[in-house]
Amino acid sequence: MQLSFTEAHDIYIDRNKEIAALGAFSGKALLEWHKQACWNSMVEYYSPTHWLDYGCGPASSYNENNPEGHSTLDIARRTKSTFTLYDPCHSPHDVFPTLSTTPGVICVDVLEHIPESDIPAVLNYLFSVCTTWMFLFASNKRNARLFVDSHESTHCTLKTRQEWVDMIKPYAEKYPHIALVLGTDDAYDTFDHDGKGFTYNHWNMPAALVEKIKQKRKDQIKNHPEILAVYPWNDDKADFN
Repeated sequence: MQLSFTEAHDIYIDRNKEIAALGAFSGKALLEWHKQACWNSMVEYYSPTHWLDYGCGPASSYNENNPEGHSTLDIARRTKSTFTLYDPCHSPHDVFPTLSTTPGVICVDVLEHIPESDIPAVLNYLFSVCTTWMFLFASNKRNARLFVDSHESTHCTLKTRQEWVDMIKPYAEKYPHIALVLGTDDAYDTFDHDGKGFTYNHWNMPAALVEKIKQKRKDQIKNHPEILAVYPWNDDKADFN
């Protein structure tokens, strides 16, 4: 299944490829503790599973020897899970996936890089192939990497947490069989922040999975309280109801 995009999408892909060649898009966002607390819990809960990482960048988080000392490969091996990587700006992951279905979908720090006119096409695809669980994260930080020879931010779609919730909620209602988590990096109506925070909303989640995420968050903070200084995720930025 290929997606039908507007002309704007192709233009943005070409512009993103230019800065990708200069080292933009590390692909390591999956390793940030608050994101891991969510999607690792989902992998563990549904394991063994398979996921599509849509917009994986250079897939640095899957490298065998990460400077951070851990890899996404670790949880895949531990849970006997597998994955498919896709990113139109990074070879060899730029071949559109031929999956007709997949249990899981991960899409992190991607949607804000897509022209708003083309986001429905991406979401329609992701929800159409997903059968079980999905983790979405969208940044709402204004200041991001600029395009080459431009003062224009690569975050071409800026929305508040509530605007992202309003966009995703209809999909959650249309696909009640998909356990869905949405994160953004700021809970308030501002785009001027460092992008390191985390918010949490969910739909269609088994109660045990929600408790698993809450416990993983609690354990991480207890064992490594210093992480909140770098990547904060406070109670007032989590909708666990």
